[in-house]
Amino acid sequence: MSLGRRVFTAFFIFIIVPLFVLGTVSYLVFQHITQEKYTEQMELSMNAIGRNLSSMFREANYFSDFWVTTKDSVESVDQSFRGEGPPLSGQNDAIIDEMLENQKLSQRVLLTYPGIKSVTLYRNDGRVVSVKFIPDNPFSITTLRQNPIYEEVIKKNGAPVWIGPNEDRRLTGENNLFTQIRVLLDIDTMTSKGILVIRFQMNELSRTFDFYNTGASDSRRYLIVGRGGTVVYDSGASLEGQNFYLSADPNGKLRLERNFQSEKMKFLGRQSLVSVHNLGDIKRLGVGDWTLVTVTDWKYLSGDQTAVLAWVVGITAASLGCALLFNLMFVRRTVGFIVRVVGAMRRVERGDLTTRVPIVGNDETVILAKGFNSLVERVSELLEDVTREQRRKRKAEMMLLQAQIKPHFLFNALESINILAVQNEGRKVSKMVQRLANIFRISIQQKEIIRIDQELEHLRSYLEIQKFRFEELFEFEIDVPESLWSYGILKLTLQPLVENSIQHGFEGIDYLGKITVRAQEEGDHIAFYVEDNGIGIPQERLARFATGGVTTLGELYEESPETGERRGLGVGNVADRLRIHYGPGYGLLVCSSPGQGTVIKCLIPK
Repeated sequence: MSLGRRVFTAFFIFIIVPLFVLGTVSYLVFQHITQEKYTEQMELSMNAIGRNLSSMFREANYFSDFWVTTKDSVESVDQSFRGEGPPLSGQNDAIIDEMLENQKLSQRVLLTYPGIKSVTLYRNDGRVVSVKFIPDNPFSITTLRQNPIYEEVIKKNGAPVWIGPNEDRRLTGENNLFTQIRVLLDIDTMTSKGILVIRFQMNELSRTFDFYNTGASDSRRYLIVGRGGTVVYDSGASLEGQNFYLSADPNGKLRLERNFQSEKMKFLGRQSLVSVHNLGDIKRLGVGDWTLVTVTDWKYLSGDQTAVLAWVVGITAASLGCALLFNLMFVRRTVGFIVRVVGAMRRVERGDLTTRVPIVGNDETVILAKGFNSLVERVSELLEDVTREQRRKRKAEMMLLQAQIKPHFLFNALESINILAVQNEGRKVSKMVQRLANIFRISIQQKEIIRIDQELEHLRSYLEIQKFRFEELFEFEIDVPESLWSYGILKLTLQPLVENSIQHGFEGIDYLGKITVRAQEEGDHIAFYVEDNGIGIPQERLARFATGGVTTLGELYEESPETGERRGLGVGNVADRLRIHYGPGYGLLVCSSPGQGTVIKCLIPK
């Protein structure tokens, strides 16, 4: 890992991560404390609301009990709405006055509790007696008997059974009111006289919830959830009649049957704190399994906390910004300078001595940059001196190698020309002189790189001269595609390889030797192959050549006293010239085995 990444990683781990963890933990702790404290307060408030609701239904039950157990009240309703006797038009004034007085009496009794909006008595003899203070049509006795709640009413035998709005619209009527159903008993015989249905309008509910919802009417709502999760009452008036669980988060852990529970969850798509309180105290008053639910918007609860956290986050962000600015202006600058120096050192290591480190600022980095630049400049000067010396030395070596056209070879060639002249072989003399002239013409050129066709002309001239001298010793073949003739090659590359095959590979053989020179493209390279069917090279001498311990093929073959000066241009010298000129990826590869001949591969770039 680079130094810059290490510094940034340390900065991230020891500064940013602790601040982030601290902020996250603080936020979660604040939220937990807020939820815990509000839950404690809400539990007390919901207990108080539950007691108020119990008092409300208890009071309604008291008025209902008073009315059904007062003999005059029952008789007044019974007489007023029995419908017996002739029509009013046939009665005397005394009877009419009595019936009107009875109606007034019944209404005065009912009006003692203004929440009563209608009373319906379903007598056992099939008649229906009804008093209505608002338009409200009673349901049929058949509808009641088919409802599952009828069995509960009969079982309680006079005790009230309450049905909240939206729990069963068939029983709560067109106005959807709180409905009380009970068996009407004769106060003397305690026998059933029928089913009494009273509908109430609980205005006290709104007043009660408004009292406890002061200051948070837009952020808090109260629900009364009845049988099956149906919302009986909603202070927001939008969820009445709907299923509570469809509005709450289905993945929440909220359960209405628990005595008290508070959970943070999604409600109507908004994060809220939902508290439930089971109204078990009013169950004995005839109310079913009702639950009081309070939904508070979490933004309302965490308003002050959010402001504090916003300040904390702002200060933390400002601190991090300052730390990052310091990191960019000082730490990163210092690390960047070190990285640039390291990069410059690597470029110098690869051979780029023109590399310099920019000098910026006025601190210690300037001294380091100047020192580095001075060092590289001095190394560059020394290297240039060494390069000039090496260039002069290499030029001298090249001139020496080119001058190794041995006097012995020249003497033998002239001797052969003289013999041919004595034999009056004018044409052969002319050809040998022409080939010898080609060899000298190419050898004395000042250019190091010549065209491949020129190198092949030099090689062919040399082989033909040797062929005149050793006519029965060998034959040769040159197979180089014309498409490669225009490429360049280092002068005097192939001739030394062929010379070593003639002078050493064919030494002492009793069969016709053969030399093949061929070339082919290998990607961006050109490969020459010089093959002979000579005596081959022992493996130990090949190993010496591979390690640089051999410089000529004369050292690879067994020496004979007759070879004398016939050492030729060394293969090692050719390999050195190729490596010096083209680079370490180029040179010679020698493959041989005793008695199997030798193959030399010469690789050069296009």
